[in-house]
Amino acid sequence: MGDPPAELYRRWVHAREEDDGDLQVYRPVDYDLPPARGRRGIEFRPDGEVLLYGPGPADKPVASPGRMDDVEIVSVEPDRLTLRRRE
Repeated sequence: MGDPPAELYRRWVHAREEDDGDLQVYRPVDYDLPPARGRRGIEFRPDGEVLLYGPGPADKPVASPGRMDDVEIVSVEPDRLTLRRRE
């Protein structure tokens, strides 16, 4: 993938019910997903920073620093991000 499109730079929520094999599907944080506790998320920023979101106290997501080289961006669409985790 060349330069990432502008749609990448926002917060995404893991839509694990849409995963396919080793591909992980993410939707924009405001996307209408079925209720699920502990949804993980990821946020890409234009400066190269990556934040990983996981469950925190009272089900409020907590961010921690991540690394771009941990994932391969397979595709980016306005309402769908597909990633493959690197081992």
